[in-house]
Amino acid sequence: MHHRSFAGRSAVALVGLALVPLGARPVAADSSPLLPRPGLQLLQTESPQAIDPRSEVPASEPKSIAKAAMLSALLPGLGEAYSGHTTRAVISGSAEAAIWVSYATFKVQEDLRADRAIEYAIANAGALSNGDDDYYKAMSQYARAEGPGMWNEYVRRKERDEGEEVGREYTGAEAWAWTSDQHLLQYRTLRRESLHAGDHATNALALLLVNRIISVVSVVQAVRSDHHKAAQQLGLRFESGGSLLHPEARLGLWNRF
Repeated sequence: MHHRSFAGRSAVALVGLALVPLGARPVAADSSPLLPRPGLQLLQTESPQAIDPRSEVPASEPKSIAKAAMLSALLPGLGEAYSGHTTRAVISGSAEAAIWVSYATFKVQEDLRADRAIEYAIANAGALSNGDDDYYKAMSQYARAEGPGMWNEYVRRKERDEGEEVGREYTGAEAWAWTSDQHLLQYRTLRRESLHAGDHATNALALLLVNRIISVVSVVQAVRSDHHKAAQQLGLRFESGGSLLHPEARLGLWNRF
């Protein structure tokens, strides 16, 4: 700690002189010393005391970098709020909320469009209502399940010629047959729209991860800056003491490194 100090003897000395009663007789050089008074003796024997502004008005200490980063990774904006960076907290929190709203919207769209495609397939191709995704995918590729060049023949040929299992055959109640090529094309459009909404929902989940990374990096930089500013902070330090007859005072600057 470095001090730049100056003596304050003159200012305090005037206060000491003002304490002498008016009309008091001057004391000769060879006179006997005055008997010490309790208050005066206390002032004369006191050691210099320092008034440290850091203890009088405690400064706000920078927050923990690790804790701020952990909170932002858990929920973007939380670490920024903990460290006192309100604007950053609002930005990160708003982005998080917007991404979650987008994800929920796309998931709802995916489910609604998938249900619409299934209902369309049931009405125009005799499809099952409880089939799996492979079943409805096969329906979008072939006009019928049975017949030359249709789905079941394709499955048998791939397994026989190449030993590759691309799916299973659909017979009986599982078999479908589109009433027209136009209906098949419309079903493909409905299914494609459902898949696109699902892709958007997946992308939203990726954005949630990206937002957390950005929030963590942002709050770490902000808290590190707070620590750096606190380390460079200047303050005043006032020290006073001495006795009534020999008062002392010092005023200086302090800095933390």
